[in-house]
Amino acid sequence: MVAKVEKKKKRILLLIEDNPLLSGLYQSAFEKAGLEVEIAHDGESGLALARQGKPSAILLDLLMPGMSGYEVLEALKKDATTKNIRVIILTIINEKEAQEKARKLGAVDYLIKTDLELPEIVKRVVSQLG
Repeated sequence: MVAKVEKKKKRILLLIEDNPLLSGLYQSAFEKAGLEVEIAHDGESGLALARQGKPSAILLDLLMPGMSGYEVLEALKKDATTKNIRVIILTIINEKEAQEKARKLGAVDYLIKTDLELPEIVKRVVSQLG
């Protein structure tokens, strides 16, 4: 009888966040939770990494120079190679309209940076990965 060895699927989180200080802080916390983290500091490079690496989930800031988080989300959901990746918004925008727009564009969760402590953010993101 041959024993089945299941390979644990790598859980890769793509963090698209323009603030290097925050992205470093988040990266450390998510790696401690067992995730592999890739970082993009703008929307364009985030889209490229998403298409290349096909992460398990994307944590996306809305307010970034150049391409906004909304534009990134819309592009991800229109692209056949990235449309099924779970996208979680992490932003300081605490407005109902912003949340509705993000969900309408395909975000699975909307986290407000100033309302949640880092362990709660990690917990919510990890729960989206199953």
